[in-house]
Amino acid sequence: MAHDADQMKTPDLPADNRQALRQVARSCRKAVLSTLAADDGSPYGSLVTVAFDLDLSPILLLSGLADHTRNLMAAPACSLLLDGTDGHPNPQTGPRVTLCGRAERVDEPRLRARFLARHPGAALYADFGDFSLWRIIPTRTHFVGGFGRAVWFDAPFGLAPTQIAQLAAAEAALLEDANARWGERLGDGWRIASLDPDGADLSNGQEFRRLIFHSPIDGPERVQTALAESLNHASG
Repeated sequence: MAHDADQMKTPDLPADNRQALRQVARSCRKAVLSTLAADDGSPYGSLVTVAFDLDLSPILLLSGLADHTRNLMAAPACSLLLDGTDGHPNPQTGPRVTLCGRAERVDEPRLRARFLARHPGAALYADFGDFSLWRIIPTRTHFVGGFGRAVWFDAPFGLAPTQIAQLAAAEAALLEDANARWGERLGDGWRIASLDPDGADLSNGQEFRRLIFHSPIDGPERVQTALAESLNHASG
């Protein structure tokens, strides 16, 4: 799978704008976090690393010493700019998502596991006393898919809460089963690090690849079929 992963094709964005915005967002490992400065309320942008929960809630690991963390503690309203324009000669023709919401500190092992699955290097400092896990509860997004394709959506962005809950309950077992089935094919230390309705994160501890499902899964029973279809497409 090392060769397949390097050659993975990024499919055209789906016609369904809600599915397209989810694909763009979930493919991003970093974002610009915009907060309001705690001292004077001025806009403040900073670079953060990001993971996503099943419902597209961004997960952040933040230092209490950082300005953006102090800002969130004073005013939790924020936004993330998720940039999918890499590879476009004119970035204005590429896709991007501005996700708006309210940040809250959380202490959930499942969310921590999702963040570290995408950013394994963060395990070196995740237990430091000044670091804490944050989740942004999304309220709406602005999706730009290129010229003439810009639209606002309210949460939950086409995701059904009942199906999300079913996937969350089965997540650990689904991951174990997926790696048992596909680990040999992935090869060279690659593994399926996390799953969501729109695809899977692949990692070998040093590199990251995003495997996109061509149709969102609507329940745990669809995961293995979706993985097989996407892996066949990626290596085809």
